[in-house]
Amino acid sequence: MSRIISIVVCSVLYFGAFAQGSRFEAKLNREAILIGEQLQLTLRLEAAAADSLELPILEDTIITEVEIVSVSKVDTTFEGSNLSVKVLTQKLTLTSFDSGYYAIAPLQASVNGQPVESNPFLISVQTVPIDTAKGIYDIRGVAQVPFSFTEWLKENWQWIGLAVVVLAIIVALTWWYAKRPKPTIEEKKIPARPAHEIAFERLDKLDSEQLWQGGKIKEFYSELTDILREYIELRFSIPALEQTTDEIIQSMRRSPNFSEELVEKTNQRSIPR
Repeated sequence: MSRIISIVVCSVLYFGAFAQGSRFEAKLNREAILIGEQLQLTLRLEAAAADSLELPILEDTIITEVEIVSVSKVDTTFEGSNLSVKVLTQKLTLTSFDSGYYAIAPLQASVNGQPVESNPFLISVQTVPIDTAKGIYDIRGVAQVPFSFTEWLKENWQWIGLAVVVLAIIVALTWWYAKRPKPTIEEKKIPARPAHEIAFERLDKLDSEQLWQGGKIKEFYSELTDILREYIELRFSIPALEQTTDEIIQSMRRSPNFSEELVEKTNQRSIPR
């Protein structure tokens, strides 16, 4: 009761102050809220354009039970037909977490260094009505937040970075594997047939052709000479097929595989070409 009487007294003083040419008004966008809800308080200070005006500095609370959530910047405008009235406006967001009725005494501003008080106001903070018959339930349902790709990137950038690193390693290994020097595979050499087997095979064939008996003596000796040259080349690695008779004899003399006697016998019988 004493707080309400104070508000009435302050209201009389407020209107008296307005009669002197300045006005300080505190206006709520609503007077009743639920615990934890917010409401907006607008402070408006008017005076002559040439006057010096200052709004009260409010930071954390209006009173102990009423907290200040945010404070806007002071907006300065000029009104009247000849812009003779200066107006300062500021908006405060308030909340409370204690139920009850809170009478707010006039706030004090300054005009030319002289105090100017606002109107008092009343804030009603109500609890959430509880219906015990319905049991416990949520005040509101679960809010559905739309998917945000940006938020998803912020939450998962470590995994994305790890995936990029792993992918880069796989690509690098694949490229290295494709470009690495291929191991040389040695072809298995099929052992060459012994020179004497080839020689005997050709001699048997020459015998079966019966060139001598048919009067083809020149062809017979020519084939026989080729067989001998091929044998010398394959057996002793002397290029007998490309060399002349003299060159073959010289090569045989230089080779440790031929005795002098064998060289002389070969030379006497010659190896025509």
